[in-house]
Amino acid sequence: MSRYTNYQDDKLTVVSGVDHILGKFIQLYDNEVETPEGEGIVLDWSEVFGIATNFTGSPVKNNEGDVMKLIEEYLMERVENLVIISPEQSFSLN
Repeated sequence: MSRYTNYQDDKLTVVSGVDHILGKFIQLYDNEVETPEGEGIVLDWSEVFGIATNFTGSPVKNNEGDVMKLIEEYLMERVENLVIISPEQSFSLN
């Protein structure tokens, strides 16, 4: 299993990875949102099980691209000066 923290601040955390059972997964945590599990997980998606949790207030289709777009929108609404760099983008510091 691999698990990477893609974004984290005092309030929000986005993690993703690959699990041998779940396949690819993406989770969004917001510690200011009370959830039934008490962990603040507002979005939980995996390739195998699809959307397990969605407390974002926005509907989302059950595919990785739409889930990533929803997470981007969620972060852009809540984080000042956020810059999103997609894997397709590349840059040089030269």
